[in-house]
Amino acid sequence: MNGYKGCKIPGDLYYDLEYHVWVRVDGDTVIVGATDPAQAYAGEIIYIKIKEKGTKINRGGILATVESAKYMGPMRSPVSGIIVELNHEVAANPTLINQDAYKYWVVQLKADKLNSELQLLATGKEAAEKYRTIIDEWGIECRKE
Repeated sequence: MNGYKGCKIPGDLYYDLEYHVWVRVDGDTVIVGATDPAQAYAGEIIYIKIKEKGTKINRGGILATVESAKYMGPMRSPVSGIIVELNHEVAANPTLINQDAYKYWVVQLKADKLNSELQLLATGKEAAEKYRTIIDEWGIECRKE
């Protein structure tokens, strides 16, 4: 696992560095969640409203609305598809994302254009390198270990 200033960037995931979400591919389904740097920047997440199962989302569309100590706004989709599952545990207790951003995913999508849209995302190694600059710009540390 790659990391910087306590922020974890697992090497086996894809990352959308514009929207600060990660993607784990499972066949034609993708699991999506907030990155560790994003949750650290946002602060304690106090509310999340996730779109309903069956909702069609285009890349860049809103998957959820997030409210935290320092952020209020959308969580955007890194790929196009239909929401096939939402994480009810996270919906009920959004601070779980702060505890472990990679364990507590937000939605699962049946992807429409997976092969072409994955090419738009950064791999773990690429993301780890780029997040060094982002983490420094944001002035954050994820966890003091």
